[in-house]
Amino acid sequence: MYTDFRLRIIHFFRKYGIIIIIALLVWVVIFLINMFLKNYKAPVTVQTTYQPHTSIMDESSKVPTTISNPIEDMIEEYVGYCNEAKWQSAFNMLSNECKEYSFGNSIEEYMKYVYTKMPTPKKYAIQDYSNQGNTYIYQIKYTDDLLSTGLTNSEYQYTEEKMIFKKQKDGSIEMSVGNFIDYQEIKNISENEYLKIDVKYALKYYSKETYIVKLTNRSDYTIVISDNQEPNEIALALNSGDIRTRINTEYDVVLKPNESYMISIDFAKFYDNNDDAQSLIFNSIRVMEKYSGTDVSDEIIQSEIQNAVSKFSVNIPIK
Repeated sequence: MYTDFRLRIIHFFRKYGIIIIIALLVWVVIFLINMFLKNYKAPVTVQTTYQPHTSIMDESSKVPTTISNPIEDMIEEYVGYCNEAKWQSAFNMLSNECKEYSFGNSIEEYMKYVYTKMPTPKKYAIQDYSNQGNTYIYQIKYTDDLLSTGLTNSEYQYTEEKMIFKKQKDGSIEMSVGNFIDYQEIKNISENEYLKIDVKYALKYYSKETYIVKLTNRSDYTIVISDNQEPNEIALALNSGDIRTRINTEYDVVLKPNESYMISIDFAKFYDNNDDAQSLIFNSIRVMEKYSGTDVSDEIIQSEIQNAVSKFSVNIPIK
């Protein structure tokens, strides 16, 4: 019986041996493939939408290659000078208007500014922020060189600033920092028997506009232009009809008899809001026979205003 059973097994393997071997090989291959797939980790592919020359304020606005390439070169050169403490070389890259109106043509004032952004050598990344005609506003992000400094006992920090690039008629590109964008000469005068207002020029920064105005008191009275006692004493009218009030209200604008001086008036206004300034408004000019200031009772203040020699407003076009 044992011999018969063995013969049957031999006969079975002779008949089905190849099939069994093939099935076994297929099983081994499948097993090995499954083990490989189980342990295989596909390489991580970094997905990025980083487009340094596409405006983040308007994705349809891109900086032309003829402009973006020179801009990249200028930023690289500028940051290199700052990292190497070549302050004069970096300062010389700025437009004459930026040097004069942002830093008073002072290399020391410029260095103070740079130290707020790059107190140590930095790496940087750029991003086109906003484009207006031939003016290109870039956001620059500064970070420490982690390869040289490491992160031991420190926190990841960065600073940012906006750099402005303006293409000139001759094809050259002017660069400015400190949010400075433009200088606009105005030279518009309004005057009467009491007061002369001479709007000299405007300085345009990314998030504000500053107007430089010369005031001359022609009378023997005190003239109050702004002391925070009347609404909207000094305002900026925009084309849309929007009215912006003065933001640097830390000082009063009061002229003594026959006094003359220059004032700087700031208004919050973004350069790329497509709403140009139309006029400068002095809403509540008061010619005072008696003026006790603002450190007195409301009753005295209102009494002196009611007894003013004259009250008037002035609207001066600035376009």
